[in-house]
Amino acid sequence: LICAVFGGLSLLISQFTQERGPAAGATAGLLLIFIVLDMVHRIAPNSEWISRLSPIYYYNLSKALIPSYGVNPGAMLLLAVPAIGLGGIAVWLFNRRDVGGTVSLPRWLRLPERQASRVLPVGDWSLRSVYARSLSKIAMPTFWWTLGIAGFAGWMVYAVQLLETKMSTLLSGNAGFTQLIKNIGGGDASLNAGLLSAMFVFLPLFLMAFAVTQVIGWAADEQDGRLELVLATPQPRLSVLLGRFAALASATIAIAAITLLVCAGSAAASGLQLNGGNLAAAILGTIPLGLLVAGIGYLASGWLRSAADTGLLSFLLAFWFFVSFIGPELNLPDVTLRLSPFYYYGSPLLNGFQLASILGIIAVGTVALALGAVRFVRKDIGV
Repeated sequence: LICAVFGGLSLLISQFTQERGPAAGATAGLLLIFIVLDMVHRIAPNSEWISRLSPIYYYNLSKALIPSYGVNPGAMLLLAVPAIGLGGIAVWLFNRRDVGGTVSLPRWLRLPERQASRVLPVGDWSLRSVYARSLSKIAMPTFWWTLGIAGFAGWMVYAVQLLETKMSTLLSGNAGFTQLIKNIGGGDASLNAGLLSAMFVFLPLFLMAFAVTQVIGWAADEQDGRLELVLATPQPRLSVLLGRFAALASATIAIAAITLLVCAGSAAASGLQLNGGNLAAAILGTIPLGLLVAGIGYLASGWLRSAADTGLLSFLLAFWFFVSFIGPELNLPDVTLRLSPFYYYGSPLLNGFQLASILGIIAVGTVALALGAVRFVRKDIGV
């Protein structure tokens, strides 16, 4: 039912957008907001009314696999109503709009129309190079991803201070959960640092997901023939690929840098004592992981179409995450754990920057990008 709620929400939003990207991005942003809203009542007292605004709150009221807890029929009904309602409204709007068009918004919700200029934008900064053009294309997605990642990271830093008392009580009587926090967080440490380190494992995953979305754009541009006009100009193929990758790298660095500033400010506001160097290592150390995924994606796009490239990268992220954070609980051999880049990322919030491991990740990403560049330079476009 919770999947049906967000599926219906995404379908409804898509009736107001020309492309699937904005609809998917808006749904992902709402999902993140609802997750945070559901967390509020677990952290702050007398705030359950805020969490009730999230459908995830009602999903968590039912635990069918726990006999003593069971299913909450009222909560299931409250999920079924928006699932059916959102989907029904989306279908109703779809049947009444033009194919290829969007539902017209009320006048007060419409953005002001931009007047078309009679002058060609020959002096526009974004037309000066492939790098500049690529930056202009990913500026808006980068803004929204930065807002989501930095906001979520800042919230985690602030929430850890509020969770300290509750977590101390919980962990004192639960050795299994304590061990899980140590496995994910990186070993023995203060409760705040260990818990925050465990929560920070999502930061590299988010940045890697951002890289996946941009690699998909590159593969789709090639597949749909949008690179042909660029390559018809005196632009070396290698420069085109490296320009796109450089724009992605710049966006990745910007997201990490802003996230670091937000987390530092959140720690200062909440009074949480953190090692500044380790905090910088934990956040800036995610940059090579994001670029590693980008390099692998560019390499795979030389042979795979956009959908297959997306599937491969998504599978790798899921596999790496499973191996690194579930593998220790399953007593997987060390050689298997080393297959994941999360293993080399380590726990920098506790142990600082692991230079040799990060250099290894950079080396693998560089090799993948180099092989992808060789393939792109030599292949027929669209093949």
